[in-house]
Amino acid sequence: MREPILTDRLVLRDVTIADAESMFELDCDPEVMRYIGTPPSTDSSWYRDRIQSVYLPQHAHPWHGVRIVLDRATGEFLGWVFVRPAMDALFALEIGWSTPGEEEVGYRYRRSAWGRGIATEAATSLVRIALEDPATTAVVARALAGNVESLRVLEKLGLKRVGEVTLPESSEPTVKLARVK
Repeated sequence: MREPILTDRLVLRDVTIADAESMFELDCDPEVMRYIGTPPSTDSSWYRDRIQSVYLPQHAHPWHGVRIVLDRATGEFLGWVFVRPAMDALFALEIGWSTPGEEEVGYRYRRSAWGRGIATEAATSLVRIALEDPATTAVVARALAGNVESLRVLEKLGLKRVGEVTLPESSEPTVKLARVK
């Protein structure tokens, strides 16, 4: 396991199988999933499988992968954040993410973390690490056009709007953002 990343208020540590239940509970909140869609499962087994087959192998890279975000003072689970190759994203080709060196940033948080700068604080660390890597050409992200709060976080990270696309199974445009080195 890689060393956790510490910020003023947060601990960002690698995801483990033990986090499956917290991730499942997070996705059970309809407000959390409002701009994301239907939770992928009705129990935590899907999350355990996903962590095992997708997230844990990402830890082989020095900074790719999902990190659990904890309150540094209390240890409370707040959510998660990731940076990964953009080409690994669902609908990467439809979005236009086909260039090696583009790294996608994303996150999901409990409602208790909303409006407190948690998403910005956690993602700032990972965006900085990604941009320090000479192989990174850009940090990219996406959010539904109606998800104003998430778009604001991404803009605070220095990402700029570069276009829109309507993805399969969505009637609302997805905003594409990028921060080029």
